[in-house]
Amino acid sequence: MKKLFISLIAATYGTLAWSFPTVCSVVNSPHFQGCLELRKTISSCGFPPRPCVHYTYYVPQYFIEVVTNPRESFFTTMPAAAKQLALVKDIIPFGGDEDSGEYSYHAHTINVPFTYWAFYGLSCGGTSWDNMCFTSMSEHLGTNWKTGTADLLQPAFMAWSAAPKACLIKGAVTSATGSSTPTGYPASSYMCSTDRSLLAKYPPSNQPVCNGWGIFFPRYGTVTNSDQMTSSLMIASRMRSLGSEVFQSVPTFPDEKWQMISPQSSSCFREGQNVSILQTKGVTEIGRLVSTKFKNYLYVVWKRVGCTRDVHTIPSTLAWPGVMQASCRGIE
Repeated sequence: MKKLFISLIAATYGTLAWSFPTVCSVVNSPHFQGCLELRKTISSCGFPPRPCVHYTYYVPQYFIEVVTNPRESFFTTMPAAAKQLALVKDIIPFGGDEDSGEYSYHAHTINVPFTYWAFYGLSCGGTSWDNMCFTSMSEHLGTNWKTGTADLLQPAFMAWSAAPKACLIKGAVTSATGSSTPTGYPASSYMCSTDRSLLAKYPPSNQPVCNGWGIFFPRYGTVTNSDQMTSSLMIASRMRSLGSEVFQSVPTFPDEKWQMISPQSSSCFREGQNVSILQTKGVTEIGRLVSTKFKNYLYVVWKRVGCTRDVHTIPSTLAWPGVMQASCRGIE
């Protein structure tokens, strides 16, 4: 089975499959089984009723990378993504941090490569097809990513802007559990990012204005926060929202959770969850000791799927996560 998995990817994409983050970067995480959260419940189905089994599990959908400068990426060896980066006109460095606590980054989203091939042995599907290009890029937002002007008239933001302390308190209250119900649209996940810099005003968003990571609006590339890791989480959250609501190329789902992949692997957490809780899950900077990317971050977003199947699928379904891990061992 391992040879089949590798040969399918190699035949389709060649040896470049191993030179950028893929589904194997997720599967090789020591927290993979916990994030997968495969569960089964015996039930009945059909008529006349027969014994069946109901499965639920999570599937990694897309990466969000938070990077220091334009044209910087974990995916520079992916041809389609590299072409998008090469076409970026504004290459003046934007990322950085200051003593005042302002952190600035660029961000990109991309479907997790090869997920379909890795998960086809599980019963419920739920994977996205490879499109091998960025589905949203902050560089395509033009000056709006530097100023946030297109978001200044958001109704929710205007309502809370008069009481920022109350907003932060509200965000802190919800940060114990975070949010598993994201905002946005069930957008197409097969579109590549294109220029959106001419938009003077973004459509209304139902995203909470404040969460455990800070003040969400306006959605631009600078965050005032206590540390760069928390700032990167907010930038990633803004990019996910913009990918869905502005680019309309990043789908959102009823039940999502996040995971850090770089600078180190973490267990899964909810969007907006309190940073002190995330640190116990491994969302820290410790991995910088062995990372070649000094300030960059890579996160992956998982969605929950479920289905009911015949009981004869139980052995193969429960065995498949181990097959994925054996197939991905040694592959990054």
